[in-house]
Amino acid sequence: MGAFNACRLLMQARKNQWLKPSELEELQAKRLRAMVRHAYENTEFYHCKFKNAGIRPEDIRTVDDLEKVPFTTKDELRKNSTGSMIARGVDLGRCLVTETSGSTGIPTRVVYDSPANDFSKAINLRSHIENGLTPTSKWTIFGDPHHFPKPTWFQKFGIFSPRWISVFDPVEKQLEFLQKFKPDVLGGYTSSIVLLARAIEERGIEGITPKAVIGTSELLDPGTREYIDAVFHIRMIDHFGCVELNRTAWECGEHAGYHIDVDAVVMEFVRGGKAVAPGERGEIVYTGLYNYAMPLIRYNIEDIGVPADELCPCGRGLPLMKIIEGRSDSFMQTPDGRIFAAMIWEPLMRRIPGITMFKAIQEREDLIRILVVGDEVYSAATARQIVHDVQEVMGEEVRVDVEVVEEIPRDPSGKVRCAVSKVGMI
Repeated sequence: MGAFNACRLLMQARKNQWLKPSELEELQAKRLRAMVRHAYENTEFYHCKFKNAGIRPEDIRTVDDLEKVPFTTKDELRKNSTGSMIARGVDLGRCLVTETSGSTGIPTRVVYDSPANDFSKAINLRSHIENGLTPTSKWTIFGDPHHFPKPTWFQKFGIFSPRWISVFDPVEKQLEFLQKFKPDVLGGYTSSIVLLARAIEERGIEGITPKAVIGTSELLDPGTREYIDAVFHIRMIDHFGCVELNRTAWECGEHAGYHIDVDAVVMEFVRGGKAVAPGERGEIVYTGLYNYAMPLIRYNIEDIGVPADELCPCGRGLPLMKIIEGRSDSFMQTPDGRIFAAMIWEPLMRRIPGITMFKAIQEREDLIRILVVGDEVYSAATARQIVHDVQEVMGEEVRVDVEVVEEIPRDPSGKVRCAVSKVGMI
């Protein structure tokens, strides 16, 4: 990110949040029309999808017109993310390519070119700044070390420069670092923040007193929020999003809901293919407005949210949404008392060849069943590798049963989750 472009994008993003709702709607519609036309003219995938639906770019003038466009599914993204969904002329060798399955256990690849990556960083920084982050704040983020980003030029000078902590590090190592570093802002996977809070409480540790705690990547239930608030003596800030479009909604200090980044994304809430009314539950469907390298139009992430029609007391014009799903039954506790969050499973299993999809189910503290959908290279050696790698992390006293299945069963909500525990603990 160049110095001028970095400042320009961030300043514009911060200005946008205070626009009137009508002005934001106009800005969003303008960016939507540009993205739809680009996707139609420059990607084989959306050109075919539009033609098959009998629509053209000029048929999409406003957000309401998007209902004419068929959904883009996760399966379509998996199959086309480095082929027909990539815009003509994009050099993948010069792009940021992220591969992750998030909370579902299903591999997904996302491509960002440099302008899209710059824009995404500006949108992400906006919410952090509005919640207390300054250019020189001592900032710590929990994350997957396989995805730790390279520092930008300004981060090398200590500007908006987070210190990353691996979610795989023992909690003792995490605590030792945090006691020395004393972060002003603590962020990252919500489950990792929960485990840290438990360790602080159990050990009676003092001195880790961030001014802001910002959770990401996982849905937050009220009980978890209250627990984190109590341990850190602050009101936690939650962010919402997905790997495919990064951060898309965020709380401000009013905690009246999640501000939707409508200058970066269109967020629809649908049930049965139709938009729900404010206050009703609906599946979240995204249309990205800035990633011209790999457009995503009406992408169904299979999460549930509730649109709100009221504005936040803070005065921002960004509309609000309510998150209503959050789970604590993906934490697993082993016989020796260690606790593992759902976020460990995706990088743990992804490095083993032969696995298409998986689901880890904890039946007892000492028994984990792993359902696996294998590909053509799956073999008995794959199963042995799974057992070895899981026991290496969780301990040999944990029995690991591997079961090959044709498909992973879905939850009643329709989601495929990569980890679930039947052992109550949090």
